[in-house]
Amino acid sequence: MILLQLLILFSPALSFSQIGNWIELPNAPIVTRFNDIQFLNESQGWAVNGWGQIYHSPDGGETWEMQFEQTNSHFRSVGFFDELNGWVGNVGEGEFGATDSTNLYYTEDGGVSWFPFNDFTGPLPKGLCGIQVISDSVLYAVGRVRGPGFFVKTSDKGANWTSYSFNQYVSVAGLIDLHFFSPDTGFIVGLTDADHNQSRGIVLKTTDGGETWMPVHISSRLGEWAWKIHFPSINVGYVSLQRNYESPIYFLKTVDGGATWDEMLFMNDYYFIQGIGFIDENLGWMGGNSSYPTFVTTDGGHNWISADFGSRVNRLDFINNNIGFACGETIYKYTSNLGTFIKNELAKFPKNPVINYPNPFNPSTTISVYVPETGILKVSIIDLLGKEIITLHNAWVNEGESSRKIVWNGLDNNKSRVPGGVYFCVIQNGNSIVNHKMLMLK
Repeated sequence: MILLQLLILFSPALSFSQIGNWIELPNAPIVTRFNDIQFLNESQGWAVNGWGQIYHSPDGGETWEMQFEQTNSHFRSVGFFDELNGWVGNVGEGEFGATDSTNLYYTEDGGVSWFPFNDFTGPLPKGLCGIQVISDSVLYAVGRVRGPGFFVKTSDKGANWTSYSFNQYVSVAGLIDLHFFSPDTGFIVGLTDADHNQSRGIVLKTTDGGETWMPVHISSRLGEWAWKIHFPSINVGYVSLQRNYESPIYFLKTVDGGATWDEMLFMNDYYFIQGIGFIDENLGWMGGNSSYPTFVTTDGGHNWISADFGSRVNRLDFINNNIGFACGETIYKYTSNLGTFIKNELAKFPKNPVINYPNPFNPSTTISVYVPETGILKVSIIDLLGKEIITLHNAWVNEGESSRKIVWNGLDNNKSRVPGGVYFCVIQNGNSIVNHKMLMLK
């Protein structure tokens, strides 16, 4: 209940991204990995995997039904225009043991029935890995992992498709994912060499709907593929860089709409990174590894800590700032109502209701807590997942005290030292709740 009532944005100094909760959906199927997931709204969603299976949920992930199965296919991507009309991309013959050469399957009845599609104007693709629905009639797709590279598009809800080969782009050996802002302008990502050991990640941009492409970034290290791309805003975007071996692990970030890209450190240890998704410019997750969980950042990728959920996460799909889904070994759901608060309590707080100093700190900090009313004052520390680390104060106070100074020495309730990272001080006084971000240095 604390997390559902946190107050946000008391002043610019207190502005930060709020984190909700991820849960593993109890009724979702468990497979080696779901490759892609798309929810049209809070209820209707589809997920696909490498066993030629298409699953559908009509109730926000509460229940799942397998609509289609074709064991010689390896379904890699999914996109729906509406609740009836959707498309699924197949990785193609020769990849991951698949023997099905059909590129796309489509439905016109919400997935009750599925039909193969391979009728393109232009060269026939070998397989498709990424799909994005751009509008109610425009859908683009790219493929494939390990090549060859293709970009395909429809502008009339799938009635007609055009295919473009990347044979003329010597730096493009394969394409994996895409992100378009409009039918004209967007980015695709992939690899420069089908041999992973010799490959670098590549990002390309088009401003004419895929007729022509310009490489805007090639990663500086060998042994990388650009795997997934996501823009939480028009200016800020992220690309995950998959490495099959060795470390450290990097990702890409742009703050100028994709004109330039910075290579940022994710982890010094090895991590098989794939899926990436952000709610806003600062709050996001990356996953993919089967041994370690997904990781979360609240500061735009400068720092990452374990999010304590997910295995083999390959796609994150957010409906809005409060609801999202991720697919990996199974299906995971994100929920957050942290943007809600009790408005009639705002007037009781000054501009800066709580501060701590120093901040950042190591190993201890002094928290100055404003006391708005007589009653029980509870001061506790929670981590990024909302877990209470320690209760620092839980007793009666008088309004006349004005404020209290409380020291946190970086220990939890068991008197154990907590690791460095982002923590939140939660202050409850009467019916009022406020939250303050603190950074403990490692």
